[in-house]
This record gives sequence, structure tokens and C-alpha cells, in this order.
Amino acid sequence: MNNALFSNDAPLKGVRVLELATVLAGPMAGSFWAALGADVIKVERPETGDVTRSWRVKDEGTNQSSAYYASANSGKRVVRCDLASVEGRKWLEGELAVSDVVVQNFRTESAARLKLDPEHWCGRHPRLIHVHLKGFAHEPGRSAYDVVVQAEAGFMAMNGEPDGGPLRMPVAFMDVLAAHQMQSAVLAALYAREKSDRGASIEVWLDAAGLTGLVNRASAHWMTGQPQKRTGSAHPQIAPYGDVFKTRDGAVVTAVGNDAQFSALCQSIGAPQDPRFSSNPRRVNLRQELLDFLAPYFLQQSTSDLLVRAKESHIPLGEIRSVAQALESPLGRSMLLEEMQDGAPTKRVRPTAFRIQSSGRSST
Repeated sequence: MNNALFSNDAPLKGVRVLELATVLAGPMAGSFWAALGADVIKVERPETGDVTRSWRVKDEGTNQSSAYYASANSGKRVVRCDLASVEGRKWLEGELAVSDVVVQNFRTESAARLKLDPEHWCGRHPRLIHVHLKGFAHEPGRSAYDVVVQAEAGFMAMNGEPDGGPLRMPVAFMDVLAAHQMQSAVLAALYAREKSDRGASIEVWLDAAGLTGLVNRASAHWMTGQPQKRTGSAHPQIAPYGDVFKTRDGAVVTAVGNDAQFSALCQSIGAPQDPRFSSNPRRVNLRQELLDFLAPYFLQQSTSDLLVRAKESHIPLGEIRSVAQALESPLGRSMLLEEMQDGAPTKRVRPTAFRIQSSGRSST
């Protein structure tokens, strides 16, 4: 697969990462560092390996790594080791001595037994950067899973149609946010170590990472006091933004952010300029009337023609695609990574979505 859009720079070449984490957030961070050139050693239990090896959708074959496991474990060397055994602890101590980064999501008491708490390793390995992914910031002994955090961080209450019930987001978004927190923290710690020659102890909490994703909805709560209700895909402060319209042969979503764009949208679909909807506050306050007004004009359009006109007029509009359509698009295909795991081919989306250029030129 030709990934010409993205460079293959390896700015982390020479960095050694010991990944003791399981499931998604920690392994995602490990794959990110591996994609940037780090040597990532993933440690799994001898008998079962990472628990996600057995997380398969219905009728998924068992002759290769599960799709779930494959999604977050690219570019790594896998070592099966019982860290609770005497031999395993000895091996671990040797690895800590030569590693730059160690990431783990053990319970606090389990980390202490393995001497992975700062009190044990800091004096012996002063340059080590240690990342501990935890669950709940104020409930240290509580098990944390993505859907539980989605529920308690407010995401399920916001997600869904206004007249429906709370819904889990279809991706483990809390894990994704936590992975980004770990990735950023480690890059910052590596940079700081270049100046101080000292490592760091990093803690990341799944629930705190989740709350960072509330962004404007958090500010709206604190600054207005208004409840953050389910609005479907519609944006609570902009209209028509996030609103879905059927076309002759499909569906599109609008992302109109200002009055000029709305005027251009009306012209593009042949709708008159109705004074009721002349400003964004009016459109937000009359959202249902706005949708009822626009819907018949969208139904007269073909999706492809509408997208062409929208692009020409700088109207933010998107086609509602399936996951398959998104991944088979030119961009989707350019982000495909293939790798042999356990003797079988696997596929995943690349963990990096940027291109590094040195002095204004691509370095690859």
C-alpha cells in the first residue's frame, strides 16, 4: 500500500518502550510511539496474552489475531512473560534498566508488588519515564471500563436522539482520549529529559481524560448553567450544523457556521432566502421550522451534484458514508497498514495522521 500522503519519519528511533498495558488505551499509545520509530516491546501473559486477543465479533475467524487486538498492536515485538514469577521479575528489572519508557495499567497494589511504583524504581532508574494509566482519579481502587466512564463523564446522557435513551458511543472514545494524553505526556517528558537528564513519573486517569473531551459542552454548562441534553447529531449552538438531510439518492450533513454560508446553501439547493432564518440565533431558536423548510429542497438534489456545488461555493457539507465507504476512499486506503501477526495477515488504520517536514522539506 502506497502511503505517499504520510511520511515514514522516525523521530523516536533509538527510544525503547516497554509496554505492560493491556486492552486499548495503553496499546494504542504503544503503537503510536512505534509508528514514530520507537522500539516497543509488548509484554503479554504466557497463557492467554492480551485479553483483547479473544474479543471477536460474531463469526470472526479464529485463525488470526482478533481485529480488536490488531487495531492497537502494530509495530511491536511481543514477549510472553509471567511478571509475577521470580524469573519474570528478574527479566523485568533488566528491561527497566535499558528502557526509556514503561507504560502500564496495573492496579496500584499490583504495580507495587511488581516494584513499578515510583518509590521502588525512581532511585534505580532515574532516567526512566514511567506512565501509569489509572481508572478513576478519586476512586483509586475502582475498576474502569470505557462504557462506565462514558456514562459517568456525561457522554451517554448527551449521545442519542432527543426522544431516545442514553447511548454508548460506538468507539471506545474514553480510551482514545486517554491514549492521546499518554502520547502527549511522554513526548513532553522525553523533551524535558533532553534538558535535565531526568526521567518522570506520569499518571493518566481514564475519567479525567474523558472529561477533557467535553470541551464546549463543559464550558456551556459552567457558563450558562443550562442542562446539556441529547440533541442527536445537531449542534446546540449553530444551525443548520450537524443536521442530516435526505437527498434523492442518499443523505448529507450540514455544517453551516455563519450567515453567509447559510445564504450560499439556500442558493445551492434552490431555496428562497426566508427572513425567519436570516441569522444564526434565529435559526437555532427555530430549528425544527428550519429543518422542515429545507428538507424538500434537499430531496430534489442528487448527492454527488450537491457536493460539487457545495465545494465550489465553500459550503461545509458532507456525505453520510458507511465505515466501509470511508475506509475505501482514497484517504482511507492511504491510512491502511498491513502487518503479519502470529503468522497471519492483519490490517489496521495507521496511528499517526500527520507528516513531519524538516526545514520546510519532507524528510523522506
